[in-house]
Amino acid sequence: MRGSIKLFRVFGIDINIHITFLLLILLVLPGGMRRVCLVLAIFCCVTMHELCHSLMAKRFGIKVHEITLLPIGGVASMSKMPDKPSQELAVSIAGPLSNLAIIVIFYYPLKMLLGPDVLFHPLSTATWPLTAAYAYWVNLILAGFNLLPAFPMDGGRILRAALASKLGMKKATRIAVSLGHIFALAFAYFGLVQFNLILVMIAVFIYIAASLEETRGGINDDNNG
Repeated sequence: MRGSIKLFRVFGIDINIHITFLLLILLVLPGGMRRVCLVLAIFCCVTMHELCHSLMAKRFGIKVHEITLLPIGGVASMSKMPDKPSQELAVSIAGPLSNLAIIVIFYYPLKMLLGPDVLFHPLSTATWPLTAAYAYWVNLILAGFNLLPAFPMDGGRILRAALASKLGMKKATRIAVSLGHIFALAFAYFGLVQFNLILVMIAVFIYIAASLEETRGGINDDNNG
């Protein structure tokens, strides 16, 4: 992806950061270092999410070139999408499962370290312990958001994989794409009503990505798995 800076390489995959990510840092900088650290922690979780997608894809012989971190999330650049619905299901669910795994693994250690009053406090960056709790619960938000049954979210791909064996890839894709458009319009509406620029950007990204998936070539009804 153009305009990206390589951070490091892991498992043969380049981890890049897009220059627009710096704008996000500038936006939260007035809020203090705790907010900056929160954003960095969130994108560590996003990187883990995308890395799990990528490692599962590599198990199926799919080459993963890079992962690029954007202000609205991460994008893994793969040589192709999985050939079979069962493979797409495995690749798609790997990301949200990684976030849920973080929730499970760190629940008791953080409960003991921070205390239940801090861990279950409403999301806040008022103190460093609260910021740590915020970063922890973001994993649940990431998992839930990505499991929305709409393209290009992981949930949309999981839905397509589930429907493809009975309806065929084309029909399953149309259903997931249509849901993607509906969710995008809903996000855009609430973003405009609440003057939330990030939500509007997410809506535009979802709508465009869903539309691109619909026009992709090489989709056929014989890809059952």
